[in-house]
Amino acid sequence: MTSSSSSLSSSPSSSSSSSLSHSVPPFLERYFKDCLSLPDLYSLASLLRIGEREAERVVLKHRESVSGCKLRELLCTKEARELRVEILEMLSRYAVTRVGREKIRTLTPTSDREELQRRFYDVRAGMELLQLLGDENIRRVRARLSKVELERVVISRARAPIIAVQDRETEQLVRNYYGDFITVEFVDSADTARELLSRGDCILLVGEQGREQEHEYDEPGIIPRGVDELSEPCKIYPEFVVRRYIARQGVIEALIEILEQFEAIRNSKLFSDANITVTATTGTGTATGTATAAIADLKAAASLIREAKAELEGGTEVAGSFDELLVRYEEEINSEAMRIMRRGGGGDEFRAYLENVLSQMADELMLRGDDRATLWESALEGIEAGAGADAGAGMPFEFAREKIASLRTRYNRDRAERCYYRLVELASQLERYEELVGRATEKLFYLDFLLAVALFSRDFELNIPVLIDGDRRGLGVEMGKNIFLKEEELKGGARVIPVSYSIGEVKLGIFGATHHPVAILTGANSGGKTCLLNTLASSVILTELGLPVPAERAEIPLLPLYLYRRKMIKKTGSFEYSLRALSRIFMREGGKVVLIDELEALTEPGAMGRIMASILNNLPEDTLAVVITHLIHEILPHISMEKIRVDGIEPEGLDDSGEIIVDRQPIFNHIGSSMPELVIKKLLGRVRRAELRAVYEEIIRVLEEERAKVSSEMIRK
Repeated sequence: MTSSSSSLSSSPSSSSSSSLSHSVPPFLERYFKDCLSLPDLYSLASLLRIGEREAERVVLKHRESVSGCKLRELLCTKEARELRVEILEMLSRYAVTRVGREKIRTLTPTSDREELQRRFYDVRAGMELLQLLGDENIRRVRARLSKVELERVVISRARAPIIAVQDRETEQLVRNYYGDFITVEFVDSADTARELLSRGDCILLVGEQGREQEHEYDEPGIIPRGVDELSEPCKIYPEFVVRRYIARQGVIEALIEILEQFEAIRNSKLFSDANITVTATTGTGTATGTATAAIADLKAAASLIREAKAELEGGTEVAGSFDELLVRYEEEINSEAMRIMRRGGGGDEFRAYLENVLSQMADELMLRGDDRATLWESALEGIEAGAGADAGAGMPFEFAREKIASLRTRYNRDRAERCYYRLVELASQLERYEELVGRATEKLFYLDFLLAVALFSRDFELNIPVLIDGDRRGLGVEMGKNIFLKEEELKGGARVIPVSYSIGEVKLGIFGATHHPVAILTGANSGGKTCLLNTLASSVILTELGLPVPAERAEIPLLPLYLYRRKMIKKTGSFEYSLRALSRIFMREGGKVVLIDELEALTEPGAMGRIMASILNNLPEDTLAVVITHLIHEILPHISMEKIRVDGIEPEGLDDSGEIIVDRQPIFNHIGSSMPELVIKKLLGRVRRAELRAVYEEIIRVLEEERAKVSSEMIRK
């Protein structure tokens, strides 16, 4: 993509990550940053030893630190933040990988105009890719992506190396760098070192050692390391380094397949504008260049990862354990002894055969010096336990188990030491691909993210908004649709009726929408007022997330959002609580978007009308607001019409089932009819008794006169 092709998942700076409340030892910092930037909540939770919900909060804080913009500073009410979660949860269902879904759920808003334009650029690239690939190829790509699994790296003290130190200063250095993820032990003699070896197959002896000391500790399983190597995990904890790459094996292999099979992706902005090859240092130098070169480098990395995985699984070592190998040789020796006996051969022939077998066995086990002698002694002791020198005497043949116990121990330690040095070599080679593998992993999951956004945008008819700039203040959507109603439509529900609406200065040209910064929205229940409010709120939130909005055209300001939904007011039921919540609007200077849905249930209508009028009259400068209310008659006498507009959604009547028939497009500078008026008109058409008709007609006349009076008052003001 662009220089921030993963601008929504950019790599953390050390300062931002260090500001988090959780800390990790230095050797895990790169892994920690990887988990944060992807994000990989599962691995992050394991690393920090917390739950995944807490890990999500850690990622959100990190993203806030990177962007310099806190979630609560743009989405300033609990209702606004809840709406963000609802929208992103809906979008996340379009991603097919776990990390892709986590990337969506942890998106945070920003008011940085350049950053938002970079995000919009990426979204456009995803939409273009959707068109270039076509539906069938998109299905194939997503099917392959759905099989990608980013494995968790298990960091266990039981599997970590034992670090032996010879002074307290070195011990503290180890603990500072590796924390409690590694076992550190103090040794002062070869005997102490051997005791440590009894707990595992090898230990790392760290310290400034002279030749005499090295000789003192010279036996299989004791691996000397210098203090200056402590900061090199490849030499101290190579298995962890190797497992970090093995965890991404499936990711790399999937990306190779996708790049090879789909030219449109290979040549897309995602891989051409910021090539994933960046720098991949190989044995022949540094390779950079085209996607073809990237594929070659990725294949080299994948091959090395497979080799490392085989090493960890024992694929390149002697097959089976020491005991299994011992039993195999015993079976071969006994089988040959029987053949010699059947041919009439004697003990000399058998001993000559045994000598060759033991030599072969010693070579296979890579035994040296005293260990070879121990092997011979164990075999001879097994023969001498028999009754003579004949080939079949003392059969079946067995190595002396007590004699060979020390050999088994030394063999396992020697094998573990060889494995350690091989892992050091592999870890060092893999680290040359660190940047390549990191970028490739990031881009694969970003591809899932972009395709999810593109498909979501296509299904929900979303479009990229225009960011209002300069001194202009306005908010507007043209042919906007409530995103949650659209979801129901896609499931087979009723078709969503688009509406156009604006406040403040916009260039959408919506007929009748004067440039008042504040609007009161009136009309009957179920007329669509709340749906319109949610459409406006969703459009603000999606814009500040860098995502397209549910409208054909939209102009959105980069302002803090204060959303007060009706369900919150009903849930709290507290006049004091709600007023405290509203007070936040006045406690912060500067422009903001305020969207309020029906506060009237908090107290008696007359008092509530005056309270709402005071709130509207005293809104901070540059505030854009839409307030839904049924108390327009109580509010209107007390507000200034210079900056406040009254709009109405005008119902056309009720159908036979009592459902409202309504044109959901608001009429600007117009008071909408109320539900009581509609109901009484419906009842009037069914009444035959003259006395009752007269009552209903009187009620309707009074309601119409009241509405006309309020309308004329509004015009006069």
